[in-house]
Amino acid sequence: MNIKTNKNSNQILILIRPSCYIKSRQWWAKTTNRLRELIETVLPKPQYKWVKELSYSLVLTNNKEIQKLNKEFRNINKPTDVLSFYLKKKEQINQKYLGDIIISIKKAKEQSFDKNHPLEGELKMLLIHGYLHLIGYDHQVKKEAKIMFALQDKILKRL
Repeated sequence: MNIKTNKNSNQILILIRPSCYIKSRQWWAKTTNRLRELIETVLPKPQYKWVKELSYSLVLTNNKEIQKLNKEFRNINKPTDVLSFYLKKKEQINQKYLGDIIISIKKAKEQSFDKNHPLEGELKMLLIHGYLHLIGYDHQVKKEAKIMFALQDKILKRL
């Protein structure tokens, strides 16, 4: 199942694997478009300037598929909640493409149950988290993590 949304000339391709039991296609289209709108108000202006016109893809999948990707690209043989694959900044600008976000719906369901909060909130958080990775944020170093998670929380509260 594919969904293409077009908001201010940027494309978001959403691929939904048949093995995912998910929210409606309309919910994903609305949420991804709303995230784009919020980026303008939250990101620093110099960064927003080059990000706002770029497209990305979102793949909604299961634990088995995300585990294969996690093993192949991160050498971690277990499922994870979200993976992001991004291009270098220069390539992003030249190709007008940020990269790919992959979310395991099953893992998101498990985490929302464990944390005792709604699945919708978990999915939004994972989408934001993946998007921030696409635009260069990371959390490997404590200082960077503080910046990324503060920005993630700010966007999540507005979304």
